[in-house]
Amino acid sequence: MLQYRKVVRDPVHGFIKLTDEEVALIDGEPLVQRLRYVKQLGFVYLVYPTALHTRFDHSLGVMHAASLIGERALQQLGERDDAILRHLRVAALLHDIGHLPFSHTFEVLAEDVVRAAVKMGCVSASPARLDASTGRLHEAVSRLVVERMSDRLTRLGYDPETVRDLLLGRGRRYRLLGSILSGSFDADKLDYIMRDMYFTGATVGSSFTHIDLERIVENLEIEDGRFQFNEKARVNIEGYLITRYNLYRHVYLHHKTVLFTEIARSVVMDNATKCAGGLGEGAICQYLCDLARFITGNIDSDEAWKITDHYFISVFMRDPRFRDLLARKPPDYVALWKREKDFMEAVGNPAKFNEVVGALRWPRLEALKRSLIESLNKALVGCELSPGDLLISHAWFEPYTEDLYITTATGPAPLSSISPFVNAIYEAWKRAPHVFMYVSRRALKRCGDRLLDRVRSELRLLVEEIGRGLELAGRS
Repeated sequence: MLQYRKVVRDPVHGFIKLTDEEVALIDGEPLVQRLRYVKQLGFVYLVYPTALHTRFDHSLGVMHAASLIGERALQQLGERDDAILRHLRVAALLHDIGHLPFSHTFEVLAEDVVRAAVKMGCVSASPARLDASTGRLHEAVSRLVVERMSDRLTRLGYDPETVRDLLLGRGRRYRLLGSILSGSFDADKLDYIMRDMYFTGATVGSSFTHIDLERIVENLEIEDGRFQFNEKARVNIEGYLITRYNLYRHVYLHHKTVLFTEIARSVVMDNATKCAGGLGEGAICQYLCDLARFITGNIDSDEAWKITDHYFISVFMRDPRFRDLLARKPPDYVALWKREKDFMEAVGNPAKFNEVVGALRWPRLEALKRSLIESLNKALVGCELSPGDLLISHAWFEPYTEDLYITTATGPAPLSSISPFVNAIYEAWKRAPHVFMYVSRRALKRCGDRLLDRVRSELRLLVEEIGRGLELAGRS
């Protein structure tokens, strides 16, 4: 039985217990401590001022939730394997150790940052090593960072290979327990839903607390190597899914949140381009090299303090656009749509529009923007739009629940087959804005109000054309 020696007071879970080895790892490792200085929600705090919680808080919460689920799973399997539980807890603690400053904000730019660093001669690794094809680059970086921590983990009595196996869900023995860290219903999502709701106050008519979590864990069962849940917990799982959807719609995909994120990305991308061409500001170029080394797993613990929001801000304050962003200066952009009604009026068929754009990924979204600007400049003589006059962002969220099963008299059934709430979430998400586009006020002043209507119509035509191309490619 694990011996807990210390507790941390947490507003989400109550008391989070720690073993001596966990305390030693947390308190003695800069790569863990730096997470105190990486905001959980990036630039959301510019919209929800109290969203100042960090990846450190979240990592402790994930460890706590993973431990609850792990204990129940081992009980269901008829095992009492404290060694595996110890490793599961530390894997949960380290699952986000590869996050960049402002969390997910700059993940889509990681390969561009590394390419710029390669051109500057400060990094030699190929961007292909990042394995970012799934859009979860921080997980790939986390594995690289954990590799660098192998000696420390070994000294504390952990097997680094087991920790990595659990993070990856690798190997038959660890696939089930690994799903506690990554799946439709995992400790990561459970904690961020509870924590983000608490610190933003965005309950939006729904709630999910530690009471719901405990109820679900108590009714977790294992059948044929897969998690399923007793019917008694269905209402709590539905609450989890509804709360998750509401957080995406009203917090993560708030039109201002998306705009501030895109402005920050454009600042970094512009500076990376300048640095790669030998024209960048020295301190910023050096910092991009530091970021690239971290992304490729080649940064020492002492340098980890640079990979924080605070250090990032101290460097990028040299760019006046970033200063304006932090000062919450009213952005020089107008959103083409904000909510479902505006979105539907702008794109016609929101579900189809979302499906087509969802098939695109960075940098194909940038290619779409360039095509749109070209079409607009042909249609609006004298308007002369430049790339900075339009911002476009696709925010990904998949409310997939097909691997959530409920125990019934005739066997396990997918939650979606018996829950009207789940199907309602699917339908609502199909119609919600997945894409946001913004037009600069400078362009509006130059081109007049006709520009907004023309952007909407040209965008719709371009997406329809892309959709036809995708359909033809699918049939060939």
